[in-house]
Amino acid sequence: MKLNEGTIGRTYLVKGVVVDDTITRRLEALGVNEETPVTILNKKGSGSVIFKVRGTRLAVGRRISDGIQIREVPEDAGHRPGGQPHYKQPLHPERSIQARQEGRSLHVQ
Repeated sequence: MKLNEGTIGRTYLVKGVVVDDTITRRLEALGVNEETPVTILNKKGSGSVIFKVRGTRLAVGRRISDGIQIREVPEDAGHRPGGQPHYKQPLHPERSIQARQEGRSLHVQ
């Protein structure tokens, strides 16, 4: 499905970007990459879409929104409501810094 075919308020994963190479590189620099969650914030009848990606709101016209392919986020994808990814944070940042300096791996759940 194309980005401009999505539902306002829903979160999707980017399946691919098929536009000019220059625009594709710019979108990738802004964080619009495959498997990145995007939330549609608003749509216009002209095909323009305002969406949120990696905490940033972006607005694109019909030509670009037609070229951004999306798919629905599976229910068990590990995302919080609203499309925010769930990342595990270390409980003790100073321990993880010390572990990295010593070349050890420390993963705290």
